[in-house]
Amino acid sequence: MFLELVSNEKNDLRHHLWRYGVTILIVIICYILGQIPLAIVAFLYAPNPQALMEFAEKIDFSIIGLNANIGLLLIIMFFAASLAGLLISVKFLHRKNIKTIITAYSAIRWQRIFYAFFLWLILSAAMELISYYLTPEKYVFNFNPELFIPLFFISLLLLPVQTSFEELFIRGYLMQGIGLIGFFRFVPLIITSIIFGSLHIMNPEIDEFGLWTMMLFYISFGLFLGIITLMDDGLEIPLGIHAANNIYASVFVTYSGGALQTDALLKMTSLDESFMYFGWLIMAGIFIIIVAQKYQWRNWLKLFAKIEFSKPQTDSLQSQVN
Repeated sequence: MFLELVSNEKNDLRHHLWRYGVTILIVIICYILGQIPLAIVAFLYAPNPQALMEFAEKIDFSIIGLNANIGLLLIIMFFAASLAGLLISVKFLHRKNIKTIITAYSAIRWQRIFYAFFLWLILSAAMELISYYLTPEKYVFNFNPELFIPLFFISLLLLPVQTSFEELFIRGYLMQGIGLIGFFRFVPLIITSIIFGSLHIMNPEIDEFGLWTMMLFYISFGLFLGIITLMDDGLEIPLGIHAANNIYASVFVTYSGGALQTDALLKMTSLDESFMYFGWLIMAGIFIIIVAQKYQWRNWLKLFAKIEFSKPQTDSLQSQVN
């Protein structure tokens, strides 16, 4: 079981708990260091202090006259540095195999990642078609080959760095760590979902659509991914979903006030947050039904079960690659 992979740490909790605090500190420091290139570029490109302050508030690279693709690369550096700090800490501070914060199985189930990726893309496109049919006037065609082609490859190849860091850190490392003191499986599920929402509190959508509206969305998204993690005993499906979600938002449809201000194929002039949230709930429900049937998730009560650290770890689980 995924949460039980840290059974050896549970047996000597005081000896291991400090490592979690140090690792979190290392990740925060790496995240701050990763922002230095963006801060330097923003300072050099901003025409005046007012523009610099406006850019810091909205993270819209057009304010400082910078190519949005370059801006996306600079933002990804935050998460690349953080991911490096996390992986180094897991490997050398905890002295664990990095795979243990990804899956409870003997091998990473790559087919699950790709299946989830493409299924979420299809559902996103279907929901977008409904939105377009209902409000075509809100969409502006924004295709510019010189900007779109680099954006496509940057997003496809590098945005998974950002999404993978969030999954490995929150629903991998922290979920297992909180499980050490959480007793029941729903405790790390709820706490990590709230943490996931809190980490997005500085996103520009908060100012655009309101704190409670967006926090409800982010926490719900965290719960959705966390439930899948616990039901499937691994991060493979959440990794696919999260990458597909952000790549779609970067490449295909963006909107004013969004965290990803890119030269996407389409841009929405305004966003109906109610339609966005309830549309997302429908997508999440359909996705859960499909994957639960495909991977035969039957025991939903395991989400509320006690964490049994006495159970065998990874070696006792057979590799599943379907």
